Amino acid sequence: MVKFLHFADVHLGMENYGKIDKKTGLHSRMSDFCRSFDAIVDYAIKNKVDFALFAGDAYKTRDPSPTYQREFSKRIKKIADAGIQVVLLVGNHDMPNASGRANTLDIYSALDVKNVYVSREPEILEFVKINNHWIIKNGDLNYDSGIHFQIATLPWILKTKLLPPEEYEKKEISESYSLMTKKMAEIIENLSNNINKKFPCVFLGHATLAGAEFGAERKAYIGHDIVVPSNILQKGPWQYVALGHLHKYQIILKNPPIIYSGSIERVDFGEEKEDKGFIDCEINKSRSGFDVNYKFIALPVRKFLTIFCELKENDLDITKKVIEQIRKNDTKDSVVKIKLKIPESSLPNLQEREIQQALSDVYYFAGIQKEIIKSERKQKLENIESLTILEILEKYWQSKNIGKKRIEELKIYTQKLLE
Repeated sequence: MVKFLHFADVHLGMENYGKIDKKTGLHSRMSDFCRSFDAIVDYAIKNKVDFALFAGDAYKTRDPSPTYQREFSKRIKKIADAGIQVVLLVGNHDMPNASGRANTLDIYSALDVKNVYVSREPEILEFVKINNHWIIKNGDLNYDSGIHFQIATLPWILKTKLLPPEEYEKKEISESYSLMTKKMAEIIENLSNNINKKFPCVFLGHATLAGAEFGAERKAYIGHDIVVPSNILQKGPWQYVALGHLHKYQIILKNPPIIYSGSIERVDFGEEKEDKGFIDCEINKSRSGFDVNYKFIALPVRKFLTIFCELKENDLDITKKVIEQIRKNDTKDSVVKIKLKIPESSLPNLQEREIQQALSDVYYFAGIQKEIIKSERKQKLENIESLTILEILEKYWQSKNIGKKRIEELKIYTQKLLE
């Protein structure tokens, strides 16, 4: 039996919807991400898992501050010190912007941190359990008597590694992406061919899979990522596919389970309704091969809440109506945004300060978003500068509900007057 956790997209350094603590100088949102990370660490230790598999993107940027590096490494060390094998996959946010520079996770390899392994190239890591302790397989020793576990890794691969720039520039964009997808498939197939099918295996990858749903990161990735066809992973010899990169938790396929664990904390309102967490998984040997059992573990993430209120021109007190709508919701310690549909004529009566005071218990007030409804007459007469006098008058008569026949008569008289 092998027990492991699958988590991804920690993104320490994300500072949306918070403020700087004057005493510590730290951004208030850092505590949200650290709280979720702590819950993963505590769960791993309490449930005595064998492996913690991280599917990439430790930080928001490729140049994290020393403070964020400290907070990430403290938690990784805590897991490793408990005797849990930690595999860290390099994601796109971990990659340096120059080939000679280190990635954000290289420090663990440089310091040779016990029980921590960083995968920066596609490879197969093989672990062996001897005397109730997992160790990474070394070619110099004989491990035939132990229990084996394999991890096939696919870290983020730069496009320049798949297709040299000079080759990329000679081709149409669609052809270039088609070639890169083909080369990505070849890498995965090569990993597949080198798996020992006698032993359980997990595929750990940081990539965009065809058929997956984007979360709040949609604008950043769409049209820029190499999309990997899901059937390439489906036919592999692994029992479970652990993915990172997309922030939305989702099960792409059930046999074998191909799963994005999602990010560990909400980033913005695009993730308002998304569950955030990680996967607890277990692989057992059976007569037919290997059985896989997994479950999603939800994390105590910050609540994001959008409150919608539609106002009418005949509303006597629009501010009171908005506040009443606010009080129908549990806003305590939440990141809150107000969306209003409001007539243009009502705008001067909206008391935004009173609305803000009604949200005194929130963690962060993200402001009021207004959809302004113009009056019917103004809508009919807009862009008036581009119209002739006759066209302007016609629109005016239409706004007064004058019949078509009468309008035509009026137009004739008007034309005579103009002449």
